[in-house]
Amino acid sequence: MNPNPPNRTLAASQAVFKRLLFAYPKAHRDAYGADMMQLFRDQSRDAWQASRHWGLVKLWLHVLADLARTSLLERLSNLNPRKTMTNKIDGLFRVPSPTVAFFGVAMVVFLLTLGTSIVITFLLPESYSSKTRIKVEQDADQTVNNNFGSTSFDPYFIQTTFEIMQSEVVLSNVIASLDLNDKWGKKFNHGEPLKTSETMEILKNSMVLNPVRNTKLITITVYSDDPKEAAQIANAMAVSYRAYRVRTYKELALQKVKVLQKQYQQDETDIEQTRTRLYLMREQLKVGDEISSNPTPQEQAYWDEKEELYQMLARPRLLNLQINAIILDAQIPQDSMVQIVDSAVPGHFPVKPNKPLNISIGIIGGGFLGLFVGTIAMAISLQLRKRNGRKLTPA
Repeated sequence: MNPNPPNRTLAASQAVFKRLLFAYPKAHRDAYGADMMQLFRDQSRDAWQASRHWGLVKLWLHVLADLARTSLLERLSNLNPRKTMTNKIDGLFRVPSPTVAFFGVAMVVFLLTLGTSIVITFLLPESYSSKTRIKVEQDADQTVNNNFGSTSFDPYFIQTTFEIMQSEVVLSNVIASLDLNDKWGKKFNHGEPLKTSETMEILKNSMVLNPVRNTKLITITVYSDDPKEAAQIANAMAVSYRAYRVRTYKELALQKVKVLQKQYQQDETDIEQTRTRLYLMREQLKVGDEISSNPTPQEQAYWDEKEELYQMLARPRLLNLQINAIILDAQIPQDSMVQIVDSAVPGHFPVKPNKPLNISIGIIGGGFLGLFVGTIAMAISLQLRKRNGRKLTPA
């Protein structure tokens, strides 16, 4: 949050206007420069009080147009100071020479383009960025078999991670932990708290997720006009996503335990039923403790089912081991699934707007545009002079 945005914005506008006054001849600046600066200060303060940044934009659109027109007239009228004022005014309505037309128009277009880029650059709100990096691991493949704990490759894991990090299950915790509904309501909604869905949209637009190539790292970049807020949101994003992964891992483990416990109970029931059936068969067939050398088909069926019972007794023991392993694994902290490698810190300098870049673009663009428009103006001047020359030639 900027402690004094009006003073800095107005000071920047006034500094730009002072530079643009060099478009006028020196004599004009000496005579009227101070008054023009005072008038602009008053107008800029009134515009800011009326409608803040939009008021300054409207004022600059009017000022730039007026400055381009009047500075050109002053430059043209100042070409020959020996002429009387009447001759000067009369000369303004004459077709200028091609050279004057080229340099005059090119200079005005250049100053207008450069001034516009400078004004827009200084009027744009400043934005700071803050980054945190996290290392993410895929969940173990908790299958209900002997492959418990194995990991399979998921080609969509990173993209899925990005979608989850921008989902309500993660962002809602960030919003709640930092009280962004109230904070951003004061900033963007005239003091009224925002809805969570509205805050979530602003939050999505203010952050960028990028994978670090050939690594398991993800960079979370957050932009804000307050450097401390940007760092807080970036760190809260990492913490919230890590909490989500731990929570879902434990929920998945609980689901697996329930499935295994149900299977364990079913196996116990099957074992008990098999034991009862074998007991009845033994009483009916009068089978001994050892198989005879030449058993009857009924006795062979008894011994086959008894062998199957031995195999069935091993399954509950394995299931019990798996259940205990899952419960123990779920109790161990799973922070290794999401490790915060670099915590976010507040930025010292704004990253947007890029003032040197914008002004450089204004200089280069203004130069090319000035040359182009100046060439057109020179061509028009040549045509008009030729046409006037034919009119003055006697028949």
